[in-house]
Amino acid sequence: MRTIFIATLLLAAAAQAADLTVTVLDRSGKPLADAVVLVDSSAQGIRPSPVLAATIAQDQLKFVPAVTLVGLGAKVSFSNLDTWDHHVILGVMGAGGAFVDPGQNTQFRLAGRVRNKAPASDSKVLSQPGPYLLACHIHSSMRGHVYVADTPWAKLGSEDGKAVLQGLPEGAARVRIWHPDQIVDGTPTAVQIAAGGNAVTVTTQIAPARKKRAAPAADNNYPGL
Repeated sequence: MRTIFIATLLLAAAAQAADLTVTVLDRSGKPLADAVVLVDSSAQGIRPSPVLAATIAQDQLKFVPAVTLVGLGAKVSFSNLDTWDHHVILGVMGAGGAFVDPGQNTQFRLAGRVRNKAPASDSKVLSQPGPYLLACHIHSSMRGHVYVADTPWAKLGSEDGKAVLQGLPEGAARVRIWHPDQIVDGTPTAVQIAAGGNAVTVTTQIAPARKKRAAPAADNNYPGL
């Protein structure tokens, strides 16, 4: 009898869950890629499981992916796929895209990849919510970002600026946006989650920086790797 009761409750909660499609635009009204979309809700309902593991590669003088989204307590692993050494500098990011306290940053060096051997790697558990900045002592042009979400409803927007967040309970909620190129935090957008789902467009004051292309490195491509 208890099993039937629990199943009934789960079905009722699932029936009340809805999807929210968020479209993020930059200050000129164009789709903003790589925006982190966070939704806060205090309504009763099932919470999705956070992402607790991710891998970031150093490849062709870039952090790949450029933006990584995880949950609190996630283990983030780093691998160097280039044939030259890299540093990983990891620290909490503040306003204006700088480290909050360089003295508190985590730093380690990853040796360049050797043919037919596994790449050098290391990992770090992130327990503080918010944005982290990634850099390299050896190659100052390298920049990457990790965002640790403090809500179970978090999604990285695609190139068209869209993010679909699933399993939201009906009721009042708010949408927060974070982006690597923002200067200050934007004002959250209030939404009312309906049973049939919602769609909302958030226009930010963010002016995205132009992406730089890394120079090709032919000696970094080994056949058979």
